[in-house]
Amino acid sequence: MTTPQNGDWDDDLADLLQRLVTLGPTPAGPAAPATPPVPLQPSVPPMPTVPPQAPPAAAGTGPVVDEWWRKSGPVVHTPVPLGGDQPTRPSFEAAAAAFWAPVGQILTQQVPHIAEQVGQQVTQLMTETEAQRHAREQVQYEAVVAAQRAVRDSQFAAAGESTEQRAERHRVEQLLAPGQHRDDLVGMVDLLADRIGETPEERTTRRQAEQELHRQRARAREDAALAAAGETPEQRTRRHREQQLADRREARTRARRQRRRAARTAGRSDRTRRFRRWCVLTAISATGGYATGLVALITPGGPFVGLLLAAFGWALDLQVRDRGRQRVSEVRGPWPLITLVALRVPVASGIAVALGLGPALAAIPLH
Repeated sequence: MTTPQNGDWDDDLADLLQRLVTLGPTPAGPAAPATPPVPLQPSVPPMPTVPPQAPPAAAGTGPVVDEWWRKSGPVVHTPVPLGGDQPTRPSFEAAAAAFWAPVGQILTQQVPHIAEQVGQQVTQLMTETEAQRHAREQVQYEAVVAAQRAVRDSQFAAAGESTEQRAERHRVEQLLAPGQHRDDLVGMVDLLADRIGETPEERTTRRQAEQELHRQRARAREDAALAAAGETPEQRTRRHREQQLADRREARTRARRQRRRAARTAGRSDRTRRFRRWCVLTAISATGGYATGLVALITPGGPFVGLLLAAFGWALDLQVRDRGRQRVSEVRGPWPLITLVALRVPVASGIAVALGLGPALAAIPLH
């Protein structure tokens, strides 16, 4: 390791040797090429014992920078001047006042209006009756529904919807829209009161109405899904016709089951009275058939002709009595009874011939 003193001796020794080589005698023989002089190496200044000082900076020209010489390398220290160079900051009270000024203005404008609305609503709720409350809620509900429908109409009109399509869409929306009901405690109490106070007949009617509405909503959703899948109007009309026929068959089956259930639950006296009334009306019709000569006309044909005539007359009788929904014993009034007896003449005559009651009718003194 070379110290600063050894470095000085080496530099002096190298300088001395260079001079001796330059001033020495030239050897004999041919002239030797001149040796280029060796350039002098720059001398390395000694390590300073104290850190160097930068010249003082003029006042106002900038911060003073000091460099400290250390083994790890130079470290720059930039002192920050303290004084009037920093920007002045507003006080906390001024900042808070600037922040709350618009808030206070908004509260000053809105609080009286909000208090007035709350007071009106409280007064209205305290003074209005139950009917007025229901009317007000209905008006609000209808206003909201009308606004929503107006927005949808404008959107569909912009998309190119026609008048017929809009009418059909309104019908489906009205069908699919749930009824107005409250979801709070008051609505639950009202619903419970309605359910407790209804009679069994009202409950049956309500359930049937709910089932019908549920079926209509399901079919409306089905129509929308099939229309989105590419169903044509002709296919939709044919499908609706098939659904109507199925509904009619279901209604007939339900009515027949209800009649049978009512007949099973009826007492013996009621069934006996209805059977007697049926026998009396049928006997009157058979007597009318014998008087007109219909029994004597079909008697040579035998029981099969009588059964055929009875079936034909029975079909006509069912058609007149609303396809059998109205019983024979339920007909009341003079003119309905006369019409029923006249229309049941073929039925009674065919039954009389099939059962062989022609001689019994001949024994009746009608003349």
